[in-house]
Amino acid sequence: MNLINYIDRQRVIFLEANEINSALEEMVEASREKVNNSDNFLQALINREELMSTGFGFGIAYPHAKTPDIDEFFITIGISKAGIDWKSFDQKDAQLIFMIGGPDGQQDIYLKLLAGLSSFLKNSQLHDQLTNFCEDIDSFYQFIVKNLN
Repeated sequence: MNLINYIDRQRVIFLEANEINSALEEMVEASREKVNNSDNFLQALINREELMSTGFGFGIAYPHAKTPDIDEFFITIGISKAGIDWKSFDQKDAQLIFMIGGPDGQQDIYLKLLAGLSSFLKNSQLHDQLTNFCEDIDSFYQFIVKNLN
């Protein structure tokens, strides 16, 4: 599975939010062309966070949800320069938020996307380089494209 097929430059954004729900709102807004009902998708993301935080740690969060309002999987990336308290196990604020959206009933792809992102971001050298690119979205996106291929 090539993760870059799920990421589009238009869905890599700087976040103005300083808390989880506002960050999710911004990311859902950036994903409008992929979601048939943004309100339902946002609520599904919020419900997932209430169930258990998707804060991965190391400055990363993976909010994710599946709803019937989405036709195909996608990844939207939010960059928070200040960081957002995502209730991660290490209590580090999330600066890189990788939001996954997808249709109900496709658990296989869903799990592969989560595993692929986790594997990619577990590489501490890549993670450190990613945070260095947080000042410029185009450079960040190019770095992602190069390293996900």
